[in-house]
Amino acid sequence: NLCSNFPEIAAAIMMFHPSSGRKKNTFQNLKPPPPAPTSFIPKGLLKKMLIRENELRLSNEFQQKFAEAERNPDPKINWLSVVTDDLQKQVVTEFNLEEEMDQALYCLRCATQIFPDLKDIPLYVVNNRARDGTLKEGEKVPNTSTLDINGSPCKLFDETSNNNKPTVLVSGSYS
Repeated sequence: NLCSNFPEIAAAIMMFHPSSGRKKNTFQNLKPPPPAPTSFIPKGLLKKMLIRENELRLSNEFQQKFAEAERNPDPKINWLSVVTDDLQKQVVTEFNLEEEMDQALYCLRCATQIFPDLKDIPLYVVNNRARDGTLKEGEKVPNTSTLDINGSPCKLFDETSNNNKPTVLVSGSYS
C-alpha cells in the first residue's frame, strides 16, 4: 500500500475532496489530518516579526535582490528560495531568535495558519509575486524537472511512463 509505505503521500491524499467522483472516498474512511502548526513565539511578537518582514520586503535592498534573482538564469538562485530565505533569517536574527532559527522560521512561515487573524499582514499573502503557469485544463503535462519520493532530481515522465498504473502528482507550497 503506497500510503502506508509513504506517510507523506497519505497526508497529501487526505486533502482530496470527497466529492471528487470516487464513491469510496468519503469523510468516514479518511484519517484525521495532522495537527495544526503551533508557535513558541507569542502572537504579539510574531505580529511584530511579520511587520518587520514586510518592511524588509519593501526595502530598496531586498527589492533589488528580488529583481536580480528573477533575472538570474541559474534555477538554484530564485527570489523565493534564496532571497526570501535570507530575508526571513534576518528577521529571526533581529528578534534575537537565531539560536532557534529553524523553529522560528517555521513559526514565521506558518504565522497565518497559527493565528488566522494575522493573515492581512504578510505582503506575500496579500500581494503574491508568484505567477500562474500557462498550462490549461486538458493540455498535456510537460516533462518537467521534479524530485522523486526520495528527493532526487528526475524528469516527471521518468517516474510515470514505465508502468501502466495511475499516477497521482502531489504538489504544494511549503508555507
